[in-house]
Amino acid sequence: MTDTLYQNLFWYTFVFYLSAFIAFAMYFSLKKDLFQKLGTLLLIIGLLIQTGGFVVKWSMVGEIRFQSMFEYLMVMSWVGVILILYGIYKYKSPLLGIIITPIIVMLNAAASLLDSSPAENLMPALQSNWLTIHVSLAAIGSGAFVIAGSVSLFYLLSNHKYQDDKKDFSNFLSLALIYLVYIPLALFFILKILGLTPQHTAFSLMTKFASRFEYENARTLLGQFVAILGLIFIPMIAIMGHFFKKKFADSKNPGYGGVLFGIFALSFALACLTVGILTHNQILFITPQRHLGGVWRFFEFMGSAYIVTLIIFPLLYWIIYRKLGAAINKITDKLDTLDEINYRAVSLGYPLYTVGALFAGAIWAEQAWGSFWSWDPKEVGSLLVWFFYSAVLHARYNRDWKGNRLAVLSIIGTSMIFVTFYGNFFFGGLHAYA
Repeated sequence: MTDTLYQNLFWYTFVFYLSAFIAFAMYFSLKKDLFQKLGTLLLIIGLLIQTGGFVVKWSMVGEIRFQSMFEYLMVMSWVGVILILYGIYKYKSPLLGIIITPIIVMLNAAASLLDSSPAENLMPALQSNWLTIHVSLAAIGSGAFVIAGSVSLFYLLSNHKYQDDKKDFSNFLSLALIYLVYIPLALFFILKILGLTPQHTAFSLMTKFASRFEYENARTLLGQFVAILGLIFIPMIAIMGHFFKKKFADSKNPGYGGVLFGIFALSFALACLTVGILTHNQILFITPQRHLGGVWRFFEFMGSAYIVTLIIFPLLYWIIYRKLGAAINKITDKLDTLDEINYRAVSLGYPLYTVGALFAGAIWAEQAWGSFWSWDPKEVGSLLVWFFYSAVLHARYNRDWKGNRLAVLSIIGTSMIFVTFYGNFFFGGLHAYA
C-alpha cells in the first residue's frame, strides 16, 4: 500500500508540473495574469506532493536516504522548482515559469524511465550516511547547473531581433547539409569499404531476435552506421560551427547563431529523451554491455539522438523562429535578469557540487571500496564537470565573460552533467548498481 502511494505521488508530481508548464505557456501567449497565478499555484502543489513522496519513501526505509538515479533526478527537479518560485518572487518575472518548467517536465519524464522502487535492504557499500550526503548535495548542485542551462537557452533565443530569415537560413541549411549529412554519409561509406566500421554491434530497430545468444552475437549494418554517426557527431558540430562563424562574421542579423545553437541544444535534449523512451520500450535495441560491441553503446545512443535531432530541429525552428519570434522580441528587456540568474545558479551549484560529488563522494568511496579514487567513469565525468565549471567561473570573474559566452558555456556544462549522470549505463563501473 505504501509502495503504491510512493509511486503515485511522483506520478501526480509529473502531472502538476506538466499542467504548470501549460499554464505558463498560456500566460506567455495570452498575457493574462490568471494563467501566471495558476501556473505558480500548480508548481507549489506539485512541489508539496513531491516533498511528500520523499517523506513517504523515508518512512518506508526507516531513514532519510538518497541512493538511486531516480531519486537523483527527482532532487534535481525539486531544486529546480524551488529556484523557479524563488526567481518569480525575487525578480517579479513569471517569464521564468515558461523558461524552466519544460526542463522540470523533461527531468521527471527521464526519471520515469528509471527504477523508482525504494530498496529496503541495501548492499553494504550503500549503507553509509556519506552516500546520502554525496547524492543529495551533488543532485542539488546539478539541479542548479541545469537551471543555469535552461535560463541560458532562453537567453540565446531572446538576444536576437527576429526578422526575415530566408537568406540566413538558406546559408545555414547549406552548411548543415554539407557537414551534418553529406560528409557523415561519405565518411561511413569510406570506412565501410576500408573495413573500419565496428565489427560487433547488435543495435537494431524494432527487431525481435530469436534468442539471447543470437542477440549477443549479432552484427547489424544499421548499428555500424549509427555508431559511426555517434562517433563523429561532436567533431562535425564543432567543424560546422567554425565555418558558420566565418560565413556569418559580417551578418546584419546579430544573435542568429545563438538562436540556432539554442534551438539545436533543445532539439538534442528532446532527441535524447525520445531515444531513451524508445530504448526503454524496446523499440530501439542498443548493444548490451556484455556484448563484444558493448564499447559502442554510447556512440549508438549518440548516433540515434543525432538522427532524431535532425528530424526535430526543423520543426522547433519553425515554431520558435517563425511562430514565436514576435513574442520573444518583446522580452529583450529581461536579458540582464536572465544573465544574472545564470551566473547566480552556477555560483550556487558549484560549491554544493564540489562538496557533494567530489569530497563526500571520495569519503564514501574510501569507506565502500577502500580507495578515494578508482578511475570509475562517473568519477572521471564528475571531475571533468568540476574542472569545466571552475573554468566557467574563472572566465566570469577574471575575464568578465557574460551574455552569450556564459550562456553557451552553461548549456555545454548542462550536457556534461547528463553525460556523467548516465555514464554507468554506457560504460559500466562501480556506479552500475544505481
